[in-house]
Amino acid sequence: MDKTGRYLGAAVLDRTRRDTASLRGSGARIDSRAAELSSMVGHPMAEALAWAVAILSAITAVAGLFWSTLYRDAPFWIQQARGIDLATLLLAVPILVVSLLLLHRGWPPAMSVVIGVLLYDIYNYTIYSTSIAMNRLSFVYIAILGLCVWSLILLALPVATTSSVVLRIDTSVARVVGGFLLAVVVLFGLLWLSQIATTTFTGVTPTDVTRSGLPANPVYALDLAIFLPLAVIAAVGVLRGVAPAANFAVPMLLWVFLTSAGVAGGFLFAARAGDQVPVTILVLIAAIGIVAIVLAGVASMGASKAVA
Repeated sequence: MDKTGRYLGAAVLDRTRRDTASLRGSGARIDSRAAELSSMVGHPMAEALAWAVAILSAITAVAGLFWSTLYRDAPFWIQQARGIDLATLLLAVPILVVSLLLLHRGWPPAMSVVIGVLLYDIYNYTIYSTSIAMNRLSFVYIAILGLCVWSLILLALPVATTSSVVLRIDTSVARVVGGFLLAVVVLFGLLWLSQIATTTFTGVTPTDVTRSGLPANPVYALDLAIFLPLAVIAAVGVLRGVAPAANFAVPMLLWVFLTSAGVAGGFLFAARAGDQVPVTILVLIAAIGIVAIVLAGVASMGASKAVA
């Protein structure tokens, strides 16, 4: 009886030791996960650069909207630029400011929002720096572009190299997000490729390029070479739950939303000038933007609960 009791006691003690070791291992993994997330949330230099972006982009947007002689481009292209200025002033700048404040407080989803706004700014200030007629603020456009690029590198590098999914999005939401991003890629990819193909085989310049007064549309290169492929990477990553690709899903949703707002703003200025606005396209662009921001919000909120 005593011998049996000793065996049972030894077995219980061994099991207790294994359980304790397991708990310690789990705690270590949790601590490691927390440390990894903490290291990716917030970077003083990146935040400082992003604050400069917010300030300077607000100034240039106000100037673009209210300084009547600033732009010296074709009327159509000025309308597009002012549409972007409107979206930047009313949406991109406030979102960037709020997300930077939340990022400083350690809210993980805020980093994805900041990255999304920086992607939007890089997209548009590349156009301003290369495809807007040089004006009194050209040097500021270039400065904003540089600030955005370096802030994005400092913020996104840990996100792009981590083996962990920073924001764990619910499976059902992830499917919708991935499907939506792929749908956007297909829609605009085919649109731009069809216009390029038409010019290639017929020699006829697309109407928007003619109206802009530019030799080529910078949107073709930016979308087809950089931003749509990044949307595909984010979509595939979020569908499979694979890092680091999945970490760019929310930023790309923000980019889609803000870019759609800028396009819609361009239509608004075209309507004010008395030009005919394609209502069907405007409604489609608005719908894409609304869906994008709703999905970004749902994904961020759900992910923040998962992180917590």
